[in-house]
Amino acid sequence: MAQVEVFDEEEAREPLFVGEFGFLPRAGEYLSIEVDGAFSYYRVTEVWFRHDEESEAFQPCLRVELED
Repeated sequence: MAQVEVFDEEEAREPLFVGEFGFLPRAGEYLSIEVDGAFSYYRVTEVWFRHDEESEAFQPCLRVELED
């Protein structure tokens, strides 16, 4: 499973949340997140990899928009 950082704003410094995915969602796909019994739906708008200089690893990241 891949740990993915999920951001909701272009200039965000901290992720909205970090999740583990069995696959990396692609732009245009949707995520459904359950919090306290209610679902929120997010559309993936961007996918990129952030280089972590300390560990030399590449961290997958997503940008999402909340869908009503």
